[in-house]
Amino acid sequence: MSTLLIKNGTVIDPSQGLQSRRDVLIEDGRIIRLEPSIHQSVDQTIDATGQFVTPGLIDIHVHFREPGDEEEETIASGSAAAVAGGFTTVCCMPNTKPALDNEAQIEFVLRESERVGLANVLAVGAITKAREGKELAELASMHQRGAIAFSDDGVGVNDSSVMRRALQYIRMFDGLIMQHCEDHQLSGGGNARRGSQHPDRDARYSCRSRATDDCKGHYSEP
Repeated sequence: MSTLLIKNGTVIDPSQGLQSRRDVLIEDGRIIRLEPSIHQSVDQTIDATGQFVTPGLIDIHVHFREPGDEEEETIASGSAAAVAGGFTTVCCMPNTKPALDNEAQIEFVLRESERVGLANVLAVGAITKAREGKELAELASMHQRGAIAFSDDGVGVNDSSVMRRALQYIRMFDGLIMQHCEDHQLSGGGNARRGSQHPDRDARYSCRSRATDDCKGHYSEP
């Protein structure tokens, strides 16, 4: 039996409405005691003074870039980074190459996550094929293979009829849409907003593209 004692940390547990200094005793990977002070012989003790002790954190929007851009990130490297930061569950977005728009791609992410064996990597499938916003992807089959939600991450589904069909379709299996809320007909020019910034000031912005270094703001005092 392996025992670990975490002492003097501030325990945050939303399920109990708890945020207080506690000692945590763990046996064989399971928390068995949570008390203000625990004195017991254990295999390992961690002094968490000034630190937070929390349940595993969840990140609902990560980019692991696999398949397609493994030189930037992989499921293995992303999972390692996640657990190092306290995140035990992450949701992998579908803007990979190719996009996660069919059951085979969903199975690949889940199988690779299981092989790595670090964080729980959940797959988010694309709403439309290749994230092009034109034709619905295989939503039901991806859901059956384990996709926990659907998004065309990074681009909005600008065609309202396609978006409506997606919302109607996922009702059949109580699915979830994570929509990228951007209308490219409005945002394409890169303008921050339309109209005056202040009634007493003349603020004019011109942007050649959405890239920050291509945007110039012109401001004059009244």
